[in-house]
Formats: sequence, C-alpha cells, structure tokens
Amino acid sequence: MISKGKLAQIHIAKAQLGLSDEDYRAILARTAGVSSSKELTNRNVGAVLHEFRRLGFQPKAPKRAGRLPNTFNKHEQLGKIEAQLADMGLSWEYAGAIAKRQTGIERIDWLRTEEQFRGVIAALDIEQQKRDLIAYIDERLAALGRTREELAERYRLPEKWERNLPVLKKLATLLPEPGYIQTFDPSC
Repeated sequence: MISKGKLAQIHIAKAQLGLSDEDYRAILARTAGVSSSKELTNRNVGAVLHEFRRLGFQPKAPKRAGRLPNTFNKHEQLGKIEAQLADMGLSWEYAGAIAKRQTGIERIDWLRTEEQFRGVIAALDIEQQKRDLIAYIDERLAALGRTREELAERYRLPEKWERNLPVLKKLATLLPEPGYIQTFDPSC
C-alpha cells in the first residue's frame, strides 16, 4: 500500500488532467497492472506518476517549499561572541547569563535563531561601550587628579552610574580632552 500523500497526488493528477474514470483505470492497468489506486505499491506508483507527468500533470510544490532556506550560520555568530568575550576578558558564562536573561535558554550553544544571537551580540556591544567609556572617564579623571567619587558628587550622578550607558556618554562629553586647561572644582 502506498502513502496517503502519493495517493492524494494520483487523485490530484486525475483531476488536473480531467480524466474520466474509464481513462484513469486504463492508465492504472497499462502502467501498473492494477484496476484501482488502492492496489498500487511503492514499486509501481512511480510508473503511474511518471505517466501522468508525461500526459501533462504538473505537481505543485508543497507550501513549505516556498520558504527561504535557512542560511543562518550559528558557528559564525558563536565566533563573534567568542571574540567579544576575549576582548573584554569575560567567560562564556557571562554570555550564557545574557542569553538566559533574554531568551530563557540556559546555554549559549543552545540558541537557534539569528535573532537570539543578535540579542546576545548587541548586549556584549553595549558592555564593550560601557567599559570603553569608563576607561576614558578614568583616564580623564587621572589627568585632572580627580576620582570617580568627586565626579559623582560634582554632577550629582545616580547610584550605579558606572553601568548607565547614557550617563557615561554624557560624562565623556563633559570631561575635558587632554591638553585643554580647565580647573575641575568638585564643589561647584
């Protein structure tokens, strides 16, 4: 006995070709030696379908076949994450914690979609920006002979300002560049 899919394909071909019941049974008898499609086997169903194609039957691709193939390269994304982690001296557990917080998936290598990886990579990019801005601010403060505490007091910074990207960006624009003479008075 053949699958339901093959049986359906034979009946679709019969309808598409507009065959009468008599013509249909004649094709079955001539190509497979049977009088009914229920008598077809996996061996002889191919001959019947081939004959229907020869007569003009054009099978339609299943709806799924119309989707774009998944060309997502998981290993490429893991390589990007690995490079970001190495640049910041962070472990895979750090990326795993980001993945779990964003997706609920416990391990980074269990992520499947490009969107999931994109979220982790974006979070690591933001972490890198924060670290770069903190390094720049620390460098500027050292050149001015000041501390983070004085900076926080001077600008009335919120708690945990060192982790707040918008605050860090604003501070980086407020601190003077090297060679620019300005007095930094924390009491102002």
